[in-house]
Amino acid sequence: MTSKKRPQNLFAKAPIVRLQGQPVLLFTEQQGTLLQALEAKKVKIFSECRNGFCGACKTRVISGKVSYLNEPLAELKHDECLPCCCVPTEDLELDLSPEGAAVVTYACQPHQGKTNMTKSKQAQHEARNTRTLKQEVFED
Repeated sequence: MTSKKRPQNLFAKAPIVRLQGQPVLLFTEQQGTLLQALEAKKVKIFSECRNGFCGACKTRVISGKVSYLNEPLAELKHDECLPCCCVPTEDLELDLSPEGAAVVTYACQPHQGKTNMTKSKQAQHEARNTRTLKQEVFED
């Protein structure tokens, strides 16, 4: 079994991991594997890795790339990864539900200029675009 080292680029941006478009975490080396980071964020992902069954955590990658810390034992398609033994090398979007996960949300400022929108349409527009930013704090 071969293992690959994590890329060492001190100036690289930490990858953002999204679940079906929703940002869930900013991945750092302190989080271990992608599976450990997802579990810490309360993402519902089935895995039997710790019980000796490889392949149970197989997940479809919508966009982005991963690097394997250990060569995966399960056979993977080109758009799949095994979170138990990989880390994201760039922003990554996975086909996992963000439901129940501790997600990262962001704020969009409503347009301050004059508009031709009615008040109800403007309220709908603002409701769609207003979200709260929660800054994640990672312990060393």
